[in-house]
Amino acid sequence: MLQREQVPEAVPACLATVFKFLRKHRIPVSGAPLIRYLLVDYNSGGIEVDVGVPIGVAVPADPQVYSAQIRSGTFATLIHHGPYEALVETTAALMDWARQNKVNWMMAEEHKVTRWEGRVEHYLVRPPDEPNPSRWQTEIAILISEARH
Repeated sequence: MLQREQVPEAVPACLATVFKFLRKHRIPVSGAPLIRYLLVDYNSGGIEVDVGVPIGVAVPADPQVYSAQIRSGTFATLIHHGPYEALVETTAALMDWARQNKVNWMMAEEHKVTRWEGRVEHYLVRPPDEPNPSRWQTEIAILISEARH
């Protein structure tokens, strides 16, 4: 489990591992890098995430890199413009929108620990392609539950 403050260092390292593996096996990338949130522990600040990129084929067995699918369904999305430090506020705005519109997420929460079925950040415009943080774009996408409040 990572602490939220470890994400800025851990994610680039994980992506470097993934891209090296994909180059080695000549597997093409079909979309922007992403983080999929699996668990958020609001008690400790710990998070469990998958870091990767969309691909169209299965990957060979490897102790560090594996393929997985993001659950299909209807996602609420919004684009965050700017540095990653402000992603928390943009995500909070999406959460507020859900509360105001009686939208439930596909997740389970117990004792301030949330297990997400589909919560993803896609890094559309990012370093190293764009060095200016004010130009970065991140899509936040959260799977909506069929159940209403």
